[in-house]
Amino acid sequence: MATIAAPTVASHPAPLTTSREERGRAIAKLGGIRKLGARYIVPSQSANSNVPTYLVDVVEQTCTCADYELRRQPCKHYEACMFWLAADGGAIDGETGQVTAPKKQSKQDWRAYNAAQTTERERVPQLLKSLCEGIEEPPRDPRKSGRKPIPLREAIYAAVMKVYSLCSGRRAESDIRECVARDHLSRPWHYNTLFRVMEDAATTEILTRLIEESAAPLAEIENLAGQFAQDSTGFSTVTYDRWFDQKHGKLRAQHGWVKLHVMVGTLTNVVTTAKVSPEADCPLLPELLAATAQRFAIREVSADKAYLAKYNLEAIDKVGAVPFIPFKSNSVGMASKSFHWRKMWAHFSLKSEDFLARYHRRSNVEATIGAIKALAGGAVRSKLPVARANEVLAKVLLHNLTCIVHAIEEFGIEVDLAVKLTAVKP
Repeated sequence: MATIAAPTVASHPAPLTTSREERGRAIAKLGGIRKLGARYIVPSQSANSNVPTYLVDVVEQTCTCADYELRRQPCKHYEACMFWLAADGGAIDGETGQVTAPKKQSKQDWRAYNAAQTTERERVPQLLKSLCEGIEEPPRDPRKSGRKPIPLREAIYAAVMKVYSLCSGRRAESDIRECVARDHLSRPWHYNTLFRVMEDAATTEILTRLIEESAAPLAEIENLAGQFAQDSTGFSTVTYDRWFDQKHGKLRAQHGWVKLHVMVGTLTNVVTTAKVSPEADCPLLPELLAATAQRFAIREVSADKAYLAKYNLEAIDKVGAVPFIPFKSNSVGMASKSFHWRKMWAHFSLKSEDFLARYHRRSNVEATIGAIKALAGGAVRSKLPVARANEVLAKVLLHNLTCIVHAIEEFGIEVDLAVKLTAVKP
């Protein structure tokens, strides 16, 4: 009697490995992948590449490479991260070879955040002193006699620390005496001396330069993404009004406001450069952009509709970046004679989802402005225009120093406190 063989259950073949997965495996085997906060730095597969590293977010499945920018799909650098994580103890399917993606969660590194917040009051004065050490003393006329003036580096340090105390000049004297005890000042300078420093127009240029120099240690991190954004805000001269009411015509009480323009790196929220001026937003973008380009590699610039102008698009293209500024309802579109205008209009029209996603990197400017006001107050105490401008710039400088403190904890950068701020590759 013939026997009938039992039917076999057909097994589903494992999906074929894509070319990007294969190249991702090769990159992971070469090594060099490093963790950077909540993201990862992945080296280029080609040794001759113009961009040696890329920044990958495995949670959002994004990358700064050209392949992801074009397809908006996981690239070989993302795949390299996944296999690198699997080799480091991650989950990998034995049949399909697929790596289990990590669960989507908050990007906030709470360990780094807590460490930065709890040590900020100790580290900011040290960073500020190191930064002020680079200030050159102006030559003194040998024909003048009398008491020697306060050293300029000590004058700037004490004035900024007074702003950091959130107190009036008189109430801040105890904080100034603590600076002397820490050997940051040679003597407890009188509050009237600090007032005169803030009222000096030469202090404005010094504070602006210190803001730009304090952003330099974070250039290695910001250059991985190359995304920057610009906006402006106002600081009240009283404590009971909002900049929103002033900006949108709802202000009841008439008083002065100090307007601040900033360019911000969207990865660390550091202010790359700043200017206090009552000017309109749009004309100041080329100036702040040029100052930022001296220390940073800019790839994208986002701003709101107030910055929509042909000369701004040309300025952004001149530094090798791509503009992301939304159009107004009456914009002419492809009928414009400007090549840069038509190019951005095509991206805005044909890939609106991608355009808006990049444009909304501008939200980091709002977060930065909120952080500055939360740190050092949204109003100014000074009464004279020059002193008010310098007080606002001091607030921005303090914010940059807190960004460095956070970057030390989250990204592991090294800062030489003994001599000067130095940018070290993470």
